Order: sequence, then C-alpha cells, then structure tokens
Amino acid sequence: MIKDVLIPEKLETYYIFPKRVIGFDIDKTNVAATKIYLSGSSTTVERCIDGKLELGNKLTHDEKVVNAIKNIAKLLGRYDEIYTAIPSSQAIFKSLRLPFLSYHKIKMVVNYEVEPLLPFSLDEALIDFIITNQNLEEKSSEIMVAAVQRSVVQEHVKLFQDAGISPSKVLVDIFSLYGLFKKIPAYSNFKEGVVLIDIGFSETKISYLYGGVLSFVRTLPKGVFSFAREFSQKSSISQQEAVEVIMRFGDQKTDDAKHNAAVDTVLASFFSDIRFTLQSFSSQIQDSPEIKKILLLGQGARILGIADFVTKFLDISCELFKTESLVEEKIITVKNALSIPRSNILSLGVALPSDVTDKFNLHSVGVAQKEFMLIRKQLIVALLLIFFVFGMFFIHSFMQVRKLKYEVEASQNEAIAVLREKLNVPEEEESLEEVIDYSEQKVREQESVWGAFSKRDRATFLQCLLALTDALDRKGMGLDVKRIVISEADNRIEFSARVRNYEDLKSLEKRLRESKLFKSVESPEETEFTIKIDLAKKL
Repeated sequence: MIKDVLIPEKLETYYIFPKRVIGFDIDKTNVAATKIYLSGSSTTVERCIDGKLELGNKLTHDEKVVNAIKNIAKLLGRYDEIYTAIPSSQAIFKSLRLPFLSYHKIKMVVNYEVEPLLPFSLDEALIDFIITNQNLEEKSSEIMVAAVQRSVVQEHVKLFQDAGISPSKVLVDIFSLYGLFKKIPAYSNFKEGVVLIDIGFSETKISYLYGGVLSFVRTLPKGVFSFAREFSQKSSISQQEAVEVIMRFGDQKTDDAKHNAAVDTVLASFFSDIRFTLQSFSSQIQDSPEIKKILLLGQGARILGIADFVTKFLDISCELFKTESLVEEKIITVKNALSIPRSNILSLGVALPSDVTDKFNLHSVGVAQKEFMLIRKQLIVALLLIFFVFGMFFIHSFMQVRKLKYEVEASQNEAIAVLREKLNVPEEEESLEEVIDYSEQKVREQESVWGAFSKRDRATFLQCLLALTDALDRKGMGLDVKRIVISEADNRIEFSARVRNYEDLKSLEKRLRESKLFKSVESPEETEFTIKIDLAKKL
C-alpha cells in the first residue's frame, strides 16, 4: 500500500521494495522468457525459459503463442510485472535532434515532429522515444522515435490477455537490445562503429551504433527460413531439413562439394543484402566512419561457424553477442547457472531495468491502469490518514476529558471529606452541591448565634461614634454634620458634613486618619462632602 504512495518503489537504481519482472520475447517459432528479481542494488536472473511453439496441430499461430505464454507463466510462478517487446519490423523509426534536455519538453513536441513521416494518421499511432545522446553545452538531445499502429500493440497485448496476463510495459525489441548493450561492461568502451545483427527465423534486425549511440535501425524481411528455403531448392530437400542442416553444420566444409557450394551461395546472398544495408548506414554519417565490429545474436547466431563466415565475407571483425561480462562484473547474478542462454538474450534485455528504456512504453492502456491504481492507492491512503488523524484526535480528547473527569471527581470527594470532617455533614448529603449548601447553612447559623454574643473582631456603634467625636472639633472648624450611617455588614461608616474652608477640611481629614479605629479614610475634596470610612478590627 505504501509503495509509490508514501515511499517510492526505488531511488534511482536502488529498489526499496523488491520486485520480480518477467520479460517476454515472442518469435515465429519460439516464446522466450526471463524472470529477474530486483532488490536493493542487486539484480538476480532467477530463471530462463525458451518455449517452442506447438507443431502439427490445427491451432493458429496466435493460439499457439497464447498457450506458450500460459505454460511459461505457470512455470515461472509469482511475479510483479510483465514486460514484452514487439518486433521492430512493426515499428517506424526516426532519429531527431531537438533543442531540449528535459524529457517532458521532448515528450510534448515529439508527436508533432513525427506526424508528417507517418504512413497512418496520428490518431492511429502510439509514439514513444528513447534519448540516445545529450549535448549539455548546446542544450540539445538526440532521440530515436518509434511509432507503431495502435492496432498492432492491441493485438500483441491481447495475446497476453487471452493467457490471463496483463503486461504493464510494451517495448520495441531493438530498444531493449540497445539498453542491454549499454549495460554490458565488455561493450561499454566501444567508440567506433558497431553493428548489432539479430538474425531470426523470418526477419533480421540490424542496429547501427556509433560512439555508443544508436543511430540507425532497419529490419530485413528475411532470416534463417529465407536461406533455408533457397538451400532446400538447391539441395532437393525439405525446408525443415534444410533448417536443421544449416543450423547443425553451418559453413563447415564437407566432402560434398555441391553441398558446400550451396551453403556458401545462400549465406553470401543473405549477407550481401546486409552489406548493402551497412553501406547505406555509413553513407548517412559524416566522414563515413568505418564499422569496426559486428555482434551477432538471435536464432541465426546458433549456425555453426557463422561468425567466421561473416568476418571473411564482410571483412569486418564479427563475434557472437555475449553477456558473460554482466556476471563477471557482478552487474547481475544468475541463479543456479553460469551464463544466460543465447535464446534468452533479448528477453533479458526486455526485463532488465535500463536508463535507455526506463520511461519507454507503448502500452498506453497499461500506463493508464498503473496510474489509476496509483491514484486509487493514494486516495485510500489519504482517507486512512484522515481517519487516523481524526481517530487519534478523538482518542486524545476522550483521554483528556476522562482524566479531567477523574480529577474533578477526586477533588469533589476530597472537598466533601474535608467538609464532613470539619462541619459534621450527614451521610445523606451525597453530592458536592448538597454538602456545600448544608455547610453554608451551618456557617450562617453559627455566625448568627455567635454574632449576637461576640463583637471581638470589630468596634461597636458607640465606639465608632466616640471615635468620630474625638476626631471632630465642631466649634473650632465650624463643622456642620449632615448624616452618619454605620453599616455593620460592610464594616463601614458613611459620613456627610460641611466645614468652613479647606484648611478645616485638611485638619478634619488628619484627625480621622489618626484614629486607630479607622482602617482607611476617603479624602474629601470639597468643603461640603460625603466620605466613606472603613473600620479596622478592634485591637
């Protein structure tokens, strides 16, 4: 749930969450699959399967492929994602140079750049690209665009859907092979012209790389079956027998001169077409760089002695495409084996993560489904977080209220206990309100009783009048007393009077303040005044 929502699946090339990927390579006669396990910075090839399509039944080719996919998926077991590649013969390629470095900016304009070159409408096309080179100084990028009819991808994906599988990524085989080439340490230092030739049974894919950059792609509609057919005609044998003879003996010389001549003729005819293609590639590059290396792979690479024949015929160093350095340099680990079978090289390239094909995907439906699943996960997580936050807030509030309730209850019980102890509150008074009412009633009763007998804490009325008489010299200051109000409740005297002048007023205030019976005396401001005098407790 938290993958790609709270935590990304990977950081650059480090996989935070382990992942199993199966890469499929579908040919006319075979379905190859490679299962890899990605964890942290390690890549493990867990299993490779090369399944031949069924022969001698009435099933269509697509039905045979569906059955093969079912069987392979069952054998490979648990997985997280399925990647597959369509043949390059079904794609249109175009090299472009754009004044952008940003992938997203390139993505925005690439469709419009390619549209005039398409033999079908843009609405019918699925277009994607890989970045082959970038010039940081000029802020430009060289890209290789692949355009495929939507129906082609849909038919390819349907093969998996009919097998009960939903692929999440659809690549182009040439791009997958190029991504694998870039990862192999033994080929990383190739700076001159290099050609990758993938010889299949019915077609041959040719990729031209210069300076490690994929420059040209071409597919020839001929392969092992083509020269096997020609060889069968010259040798008067069936085409199936011709395939077996060529694959088993290849260019190996025998005592049969006619046989040797027939093999040389068909191979020479086939590689003459390849030579023409290579010359066409070289002529389109400035200064016509020389091709230094040819790497062979595919079913045709299994023909005995094919590399030596190509070296002699084309006068270019030729060798079989090798993946051993991936294991030797510990780029990948192969489980229970020492190397990758030749029949699984392309399926390995499809499954293996690569900077070249990381963002490439012709399966727009798969991308939309993946984005939909991610959005759904994000919404679920967001709702869970909202419920969690509100739940924690509710629990915290509940605990705080409960704690305060316990504190209040404890304080009330303590207050009740103290009042019961001090005032002998009866047990039938249970609540704090009842106990307080009872206690206040008892205090008032006691005050009324004791107030009548004890005036020790305050002066009597007569004492107050005597103190006023001592403080007032009515004749000397011409004092005219208007009113004297003594309040027992407030313990205060309200005194209204009049004097002749301000001098007498100050003298009166001084005398009042000198009396120990008065706690505080308001200062009169006019000769006719009303002031309040607070009484002190009796000393």
